[in-house]
Amino acid sequence: MMGIGTKFIVKVLLNGLGLYLASAYIPGFHLYGGIKTLAISAVLLALLYTVIRPFLRLITAPLVWVTFGLFNIAINMALLWGADLALRELEIENITTLFYVSLIIAIVNIF
Repeated sequence: MMGIGTKFIVKVLLNGLGLYLASAYIPGFHLYGGIKTLAISAVLLALLYTVIRPFLRLITAPLVWVTFGLFNIAINMALLWGADLALRELEIENITTLFYVSLIIAIVNIF
């Protein structure tokens, strides 16, 4: 059984992997500043997913149920957009890019 600290570190690593893959393969998604920016972005995203996501899921539970879980993509997009607003080094050009990056991060976080 993993402790809370270990789970958070795994979450940071998975978010970092997702961000790296997205920056490599999704046009319109840019991380400026190299590995330092990648690490800061991964930690921020892990914090948002750990702290804010449970409250958003609780508040939007009826929408999640009605859409058979697809509204979780909108929640992930909102959190990623928040990270984009918080970090100058992270740039998402449009909503389509935001959608695809959110999908990549969600898929990576399944593991």
